[in-house]
Amino acid sequence: METPSMIGYIQDQGRALKATFENRAVYCNPFCQIFQERDIRKIYLLGSGTSYNAATAIKQYLEMYLPVEAEVMIPTVFTNHAKINRNCIYNQDEILVVGISQSGTSVSTIEAMKKAKQEGYYTVAITEATESLITREVDRVVKLTCGKEEIPVETRGYSVTLLQGYLTALEVAHSRKKLDDTDFELRITRTAEFLEHYPEIMEQTEKWYLANQKELLNMRKGCVAAYGLNYCTAIEAELKLFETFKHPVRGYEMEEMIHGPQMAFDEDTYVFLVASEEKELERVPRFIQFFEENHITEHVFVITANEMKLKEKDLCFYAPIPAELSPLVFTLPFQIMAARNCIAVGIDTAKRPKNRKAFAHIYMEEQS
Repeated sequence: METPSMIGYIQDQGRALKATFENRAVYCNPFCQIFQERDIRKIYLLGSGTSYNAATAIKQYLEMYLPVEAEVMIPTVFTNHAKINRNCIYNQDEILVVGISQSGTSVSTIEAMKKAKQEGYYTVAITEATESLITREVDRVVKLTCGKEEIPVETRGYSVTLLQGYLTALEVAHSRKKLDDTDFELRITRTAEFLEHYPEIMEQTEKWYLANQKELLNMRKGCVAAYGLNYCTAIEAELKLFETFKHPVRGYEMEEMIHGPQMAFDEDTYVFLVASEEKELERVPRFIQFFEENHITEHVFVITANEMKLKEKDLCFYAPIPAELSPLVFTLPFQIMAARNCIAVGIDTAKRPKNRKAFAHIYMEEQS
């Protein structure tokens, strides 16, 4: 793209995801080697913002395919409050600490990795910037193949992190004979086929946004509810919409949404229900019924790939979507909404707001 922009990076995701798939040896081989050399039983996944959100899905991928316990932690909690291996269940060399930082400059993640390494645990940084500050504090650096995003808002990096985490889990499981050849090839083939359909998924999402733009532009508060693997979708949607469009949106695990938060909803609340093909799908009609029977708000949108009873303004993807890869699809409507809404109202997402230089990252000019 000639000028870096949020919508430009979103539209480039199809290319980036295919490249990530085709070049998976770059990041999968290092982890396969680690698991070959070490009997890893426990993995800590550390990251902030988008990295944390993606890690909540990667945890499930790892536990889905490998005999490991994975735990996602906010870096400052890990650094200041967590005692690694508190119950002494694992040997020290059975624990792996992974820090995810697209830029490699996240202060809290760097400090967390320092702690882990100083206490003698094997540490890995996943980062796009392989010569950044975080790489000085770990035992091994693994490339995040998203390419540098030249704006403050990360979208392409989030999607690539998800796919990279999924493929890493598959490749390590296959290398450790936890996934046989047939199942492995089936999942790899399904991933390749899914990525071929990504452009039409993008096109369908853009059409959905345009059809509902007038209503979506009027959103002043909202919530996104999802479940299972797509909990990451809810919290990433919260982050993207709030940091760009500047109106409060909360992400909830769907069942938790009706344990108190629903009492604050009124006619101005926008509700997005992400109905993925997981066990909780059977409960979604009850949530829809709740909003209809109680006349709480007319701004209820269902996003799904299931042929359930839907309204005209809902979004049902028709391309084949493997359930394990659904977060790559269900995040798109919120990325598009955030970017397009900002364009419509004149918010420049390529620049930080004036007088808002954050101290969450160590900027280039501050590095020595």
